[in-house]
Amino acid sequence: MASGPDLQFRPAIDSDWPEIFAADARAFGITAPIDEYQRANSRARINNEDIVVVRDPALPGDPLVGKAMYYRLTMSVPGGGRLDFPGLTWVSVAPTHRRRGILRELIMRLRTKWAQEGQPIAALWASEATIYGRFGFGPAVFAEDVRIDERQSLRLPAPAQAQVRFATAEEFAGHAPALYDRWADVHPGVMSRDLLWWQSVLDDRPAHRLITTGERQYLLHPDGYAVYHLDTANTGPDNLPAAHVDEVVAVTDEAHTELWRILASLDLVATTTATLPVGDPLPFKLADLRGVKTTSRHDTLWIAILDVADALGARTYAADIDTTLVVDDPLGTTGGRYRLRIVDGSPDVVPGDGAAGEIACDITVLASLFFGAVDARALAAAGRVRASDPELLTAFAAVWRTQSPPATGTDF
Repeated sequence: MASGPDLQFRPAIDSDWPEIFAADARAFGITAPIDEYQRANSRARINNEDIVVVRDPALPGDPLVGKAMYYRLTMSVPGGGRLDFPGLTWVSVAPTHRRRGILRELIMRLRTKWAQEGQPIAALWASEATIYGRFGFGPAVFAEDVRIDERQSLRLPAPAQAQVRFATAEEFAGHAPALYDRWADVHPGVMSRDLLWWQSVLDDRPAHRLITTGERQYLLHPDGYAVYHLDTANTGPDNLPAAHVDEVVAVTDEAHTELWRILASLDLVATTTATLPVGDPLPFKLADLRGVKTTSRHDTLWIAILDVADALGARTYAADIDTTLVVDDPLGTTGGRYRLRIVDGSPDVVPGDGAAGEIACDITVLASLFFGAVDARALAAAGRVRASDPELLTAFAAVWRTQSPPATGTDF
């Protein structure tokens, strides 16, 4: 429980929003003014009852000193299904009120609400890697920042008939949502976008661009799209601008190849940068394997397993197994012994013991395994997965494999 008898925790009301925006700007270093269009879009995507704010009535003005909230979202899971989930976001505590248990109280209140709603999974993008493990979240999807310093050609010859074309913003808006949904079908971890989310994504008004950033360029393919812009703040030889790829969505390997045939060979740019899912095949498509350099690797989506049986039952699997899964949950909400039985990719997860051996891990490890981005054998080598025998560990690692690497698509 948060310390300080006068701290007031409650759901948000309309009059809290000016301070919510101000607190978010302070916490996350937002320097550009948030105009009314952005405020209206943000407010429309979050319900007041899905926000917990904390105020300190002992101080003049009863200031807002902490907040946490969640979007009601849907994500793709391995096997092509969809899963509703709360997306934890806008979490901050004022620097004046740290080390008083406020963060824990905020998140535990939301976890209680999610349990009452029967949510199997929650997710977030973590600003710091050391905060959310104690609340049951584990890193589940990863990405790489890459850079292309010179124009690159691809190994495969170009098709006789070009499939990629430049599009206007209006044309892009008409085609992108359906392509994005098709992409989510083949990449687990992708967050669905409703009309309000698309409005936010598509907003490219000049007033919202940095002075060094050009307007977006849109590429369309029958099975994908790409968006990029030029940035004159990051110039190279001859004062050439940098190109930054904002998004590549490719439903097929052919679409991926043809979009990158254009993006990897842009004229009159110093460098081209992008963020790719770990496992993206781009380097192996280039004639020069070293033509794309990985500059960093980082976690993107973190998830918390709120209900082991429901969460694991929501996806399909790459191999069969019948074992006992022992889950340690320090929060005491969803741990225990479960029979994990998978037949022809379909899971049956119930409390109890399985037919062969035992696999043990904590709840954050189960989160990291969920989308197939982390190998259970690597986690075992790190002492975070324990198997009763090596063969069982190999079998356990095999069940989580996915046909395509997980991606996130949209941060929140």
